[in-house]
Amino acid sequence: MSVPRVGWRALAALILTVAGGCGGDAAPPAPGPTTKAGGSSTPAPGKPRLMFITNSSSDWWNAVETGMNDAARETGAAVEMRRIDGEASQQIMRLEDVLGLSDVQGVAISVLEQDTPGIADKMRELQKAGKIVIAVDSDGQKDARSAYVGTLNRDAGALAGRVARSLRPQGGKTVVFVGTKSAANAIARREGFFEAAGKEFVQTEVFEDGTDHSRAQLNVQSAITKLPDVGVFLGLWSYNAHFIAEEVSKFPDLRKRATVVTFDLDELAVQDMDRGAIDATICQNPYQIGYMGVKLLNALVTKNQAEIDKLLPGGTDMINTGLRVVVPQKNPTIKEKDVMDIQEMKAWLATKGLKST
Repeated sequence: MSVPRVGWRALAALILTVAGGCGGDAAPPAPGPTTKAGGSSTPAPGKPRLMFITNSSSDWWNAVETGMNDAARETGAAVEMRRIDGEASQQIMRLEDVLGLSDVQGVAISVLEQDTPGIADKMRELQKAGKIVIAVDSDGQKDARSAYVGTLNRDAGALAGRVARSLRPQGGKTVVFVGTKSAANAIARREGFFEAAGKEFVQTEVFEDGTDHSRAQLNVQSAITKLPDVGVFLGLWSYNAHFIAEEVSKFPDLRKRATVVTFDLDELAVQDMDRGAIDATICQNPYQIGYMGVKLLNALVTKNQAEIDKLLPGGTDMINTGLRVVVPQKNPTIKEKDVMDIQEMKAWLATKGLKST
């Protein structure tokens, strides 16, 4: 999270790998059916009804929903997002709901736990029922979905690791915060981080919060108390960023010597980075995840082979929506190719009417 750059190209070009930023510019969407948050719409004649199922209720999904709705306008499909509070049982229930909705022809799901049999089994049931199933943001078992749209999460973790090494070459004890540590995106990001950061960065403990924000904040407090010599605070899910920034900032000496690296920017984290409480974040492209997810689902449901070949060239089963490093101010020690400061990010968010990535 499971979201979206300087010099980016138009979404109309349907670039599958967005290397230039946390969201691509799009031409003003054409009028047509769309959805509003929490609602649904009637598809245009001959167009499908599609469903997105989240893995949490984080406001990171607002940007996904914006991209989703823009693509719905362009395709004429009716698209609805159903959010959960981070429980595998809720995802299973949402998938069961879709099984009973004969007019829903395509489903995009951010798989909470890749190896949870109930989730994978329900995804397979949907496929057997003739519905198209893709994964977005966090991948599932490959035989349970037709394609994946989102971040290459191991690459995202590796990018975070390289950035941490640039900011803090001496390394240090690293504490990790995440909603569900068994989620595919969480595993890939964490493993990618430590592989790329190097042996100087030592994982001490992983704090899991179950997407409970109160617990997420308490976890940071516990880590500060339990691990007084921690050098790196690593937040793997979007909302972790704010709670790390808020708690670490309460201790000026700790803030001076510790490095805070996170993923994505929810609304509060934008403010935290603006005041320098986060050193770097790896920003996904949630707008593009929503946009490309609808484009792909619509093409698969309508069996538009030309569009499918354009979106999934060469028989690939993945659309990589790209990454961006966002920092409070440009730092010459970070030599990654896609770096923007928080003011540039805020300017982009404003063009989309968003307050977070």
